[in-house]
Amino acid sequence: MASLRSKVTFIIVLSLCIQVCFIFFVNLPSAPTSFQTFQSASPPIPRKPHLGDGCYHVLLDVGSNIGVHGRFLFEPEKFPESKSSVAVFADEFGTSRDNRDFCVFAFEPNPKFAKRQLELESVYKSMGWRYHFIFAGASNEDGNCTFYHDHMKDAKIEVGFSAVAKRTVYGGDSWPTIVPVIRLSKWIQHEIHDRQIPTAPHISHKDGPQVIMKLDVEGLEYRIFPDLLTTGALCETVNLIMGEFHYSAAYKNFFPMNLTSDGKNVLETWLYALPLAGFFTRLVEISENCITRINLQDDESYVSDPIEYPVPVPQTDRRE
Repeated sequence: MASLRSKVTFIIVLSLCIQVCFIFFVNLPSAPTSFQTFQSASPPIPRKPHLGDGCYHVLLDVGSNIGVHGRFLFEPEKFPESKSSVAVFADEFGTSRDNRDFCVFAFEPNPKFAKRQLELESVYKSMGWRYHFIFAGASNEDGNCTFYHDHMKDAKIEVGFSAVAKRTVYGGDSWPTIVPVIRLSKWIQHEIHDRQIPTAPHISHKDGPQVIMKLDVEGLEYRIFPDLLTTGALCETVNLIMGEFHYSAAYKNFFPMNLTSDGKNVLETWLYALPLAGFFTRLVEISENCITRINLQDDESYVSDPIEYPVPVPQTDRRE
């Protein structure tokens, strides 16, 4: 019995010694690579796909309404009376471009326009163009938010759907709707900044891949902009921002406006909004490490968009 116990003890000790020696050996700098690989190999963590993967250029249409800015980009020849956007896209991307190099992400929380946005997404998909409708408002936090319609319920055109205006443009009480909102800074950092960018676009661009944001969110820019700045989402990702800060007497029904969810920071009147907007834009302009340029031109042309949709035609896969 004692002999058997001794043999078992010897086998256990020998096994432990072999394991210790093997671990010591494979960690030596001179150990064969195959042994080191065997010792350190582990399954790689799969990368989660991002919505911006495969997009060379990106247009973020934040406050998209019926999606006409996406049309200004994809079909500029149909909108010769565009106030500014068609010209801006020509300056930034050139007039000879391939729509397969672009992705448009259209953020719009107004339920009135969901059908139109999905229709546009479907039409452009048939053309081989990437237009993504995101049924959500942009904010400085994720969740749900009460938005207010500022036109009559049967109005087909509505340009003031807002989370801050509880009075309509006609002076009466606006009617509320609860909609989802997305923290825009976090979304940009994850879906756009960290996207996989094609190395060979269909048409090369002298400045490389570009991200343009059109921001027209009916007053919520005063909540969104500080978050975009402090997180770095704007200055590290967005090459050009265009759109509108709402700071004139025409938007007096937006105020007083809570700038933070706790209600401790309130923008009392539109008179205080102007210097705050100026501070935000100036901060971007004087930041040497910020890639963002600002072009505050608000283009409300073709607000009803009577222009017909495109019809698919065969395309060659040409690359330059």
